[in-house]
Amino acid sequence: MIRLQLIRYLIKINISKYISAMLLFCALLSFLPSGASALYLQIDGVADIKSSFSEGCSSITDIASQAERQKIDVVLFGDYARNSIEYGVKPFEKIFKDIHQGPSVLNRGIGGYLSEIKDSDRKFDRTLLIPGVEAIPFYFWTGNNYDKNLIAHNFGKHLLVFGMPSAQDYEQLPLPNSNFSKKYTHEFLNKFIIISFIFLLTVWAVYRSYVRKATVPLMLFFALLALNNHPFQSSPFDPYKGDQGIKPYQNLIDYATSKGALVFWNHMEATSGISQKDTLPLETLPYPDDLLKTQNYTGFQVVGDKPIGQTDPGQQWDQVLMEYLDGKREQPVWGIGSNDYLCENQNEDSLGSTRTIFLVRESNNVTVLDAMRKGRMYAVRQTDANRLSLDEFVVKDQKAGNQVTMGEELVATDFPDINIKLRSVKGGNKTAQIQIIRNGALVKEETVSLPYELAWRDLSIDRIKPVYYRVKAIVSPTDHLVSNPIFIKFSKNIGVDVASIPTPKFSPVTSAPIMHKPVVSSTVPVKQPKAPSVAMLSGASSPKISTPSAPSPSHQEEPLSPKPISQPVLTRVTPAKIAVPAQKKLPEVKPNSGKLLMVMTNGVELKKGPGKVFSNITKLHKGEEVNFVRRTNIEFNNKNWLMVKHKNRSGYVWEGLVRWTESSADKKQ
Repeated sequence: MIRLQLIRYLIKINISKYISAMLLFCALLSFLPSGASALYLQIDGVADIKSSFSEGCSSITDIASQAERQKIDVVLFGDYARNSIEYGVKPFEKIFKDIHQGPSVLNRGIGGYLSEIKDSDRKFDRTLLIPGVEAIPFYFWTGNNYDKNLIAHNFGKHLLVFGMPSAQDYEQLPLPNSNFSKKYTHEFLNKFIIISFIFLLTVWAVYRSYVRKATVPLMLFFALLALNNHPFQSSPFDPYKGDQGIKPYQNLIDYATSKGALVFWNHMEATSGISQKDTLPLETLPYPDDLLKTQNYTGFQVVGDKPIGQTDPGQQWDQVLMEYLDGKREQPVWGIGSNDYLCENQNEDSLGSTRTIFLVRESNNVTVLDAMRKGRMYAVRQTDANRLSLDEFVVKDQKAGNQVTMGEELVATDFPDINIKLRSVKGGNKTAQIQIIRNGALVKEETVSLPYELAWRDLSIDRIKPVYYRVKAIVSPTDHLVSNPIFIKFSKNIGVDVASIPTPKFSPVTSAPIMHKPVVSSTVPVKQPKAPSVAMLSGASSPKISTPSAPSPSHQEEPLSPKPISQPVLTRVTPAKIAVPAQKKLPEVKPNSGKLLMVMTNGVELKKGPGKVFSNITKLHKGEEVNFVRRTNIEFNNKNWLMVKHKNRSGYVWEGLVRWTESSADKKQ
């Protein structure tokens, strides 16, 4: 009996534990973001971190400890591969030279660097440590010491390299003043053979005692010349032959990617290129156009210490992404956050002030590198622990039920449905400017209070050419976020669906106009007023219009082009609802005409954002007209806030204070 009671008690305990575990699991699921991003974990990473192996202040272990305390999940190191600059005397510039060398991993030993990162990685449960280097592929000299105008150019042009598999691969990076390499022997061999042959002739002349006073110096000269021009150079590019253009950088990109590495352009946004290394003057001008000139790199720095211009709509990043859509590039270009971290609180910087948030299915080095390679990440700049968090950025195909997130591609059969969830991780009162950029153009912009959710269906595309979307969120220059793009391609058989409305039958009304069946004249979507009696198509909203009236006897109504939609859905029309009185005239709407709203009372406030909490831009007077831009999803008393333009300034007004009026095109007629 006692044994039976004990068994029942144990079973009861196990069932209780099971129920508790299931409740906990369900609770955790409720906090996870929905959509495609729910398939991934978001983990915080910091990139371009320098340790004491190069110019950093802290050891690898100390950096990992600090990252663990700050709950940073990934540290991507970016110590200098080779931090050396040399100036020699021609023709023996590689032998008789002035060397300015800083600490670097190739100088101190790449094997020890990789081993220490690997050993430290095992010691920490949360934080992953991934090795990487910052490379200086090339520099070139102008001027000379005698005229005191010697300058080294492009020493500040840097590339970040991650995921190189072995120490030997790092040692063979094509860098100036680096290790011996067999890779470029064919480029130097002919010159070396000619010089060596002449040297052997001088040796033979000395051996045969031919004019030793002349042949001995010649032998020594050609011996030094042969040594200076040996074929085992670390780079095929000579810094004494002027600017070599983009070739040295493409050469390093090709080498690193051939080894399976990821390559990112770094700090291209520098506004002033004048600096100094020891006593040597350096000059590196901004180089954002190198994004367009190079191929096959993984990405570039989109968030750093200061806002980066290449991420603005239509700039170099969008130009590169459009080249990918047009088939001129084999792969897209991704954005990463990095900030050249050296020491804590140096230049008002700290570990974690710039982060890259990776979307992974499990937290390990392989999945992080995979997310970097495929663009499943976004970059954030933060002033404190309350950073911006893009909990969801997905594009959905409602018809097929598919959706994708950053770095992925959707083959769509419907208009793209963009979904965004944005918040600050610790809450608080923050106002952010949200930008959605499509194919290099700013297609949607809102100033919102956080947390914020958006579900927006983009009906303004032809669903023929591929598109991409990316997002920027800006609170301040030191608190902003940049996402990676999502690509959309459309099914070849999609076509453009257009809803046609059958000709309605009317009750005999003497003065009412005859309503004609709409005729489709173009596949371009045209915004137009719709009769209130016709039920709206799925997902669409109807602007209010004036009651139509009868035209003059000689006048005929201009056919209206209905807006293309993905699924034509028609609702039965009641004839009595379409019959109208004959006192007012229905305004004609021409393609691409703007819509006007008239202010109904004095003192209407034009706001900076959709809500009363936002500050005023100006006050509008009764009878003033503003251009309608779009309707927001923010409501007050069952009416929406509208985005409008007034005297070339964008702002927001509440729908209850304005009414629809004629379009600007109508007023000109």
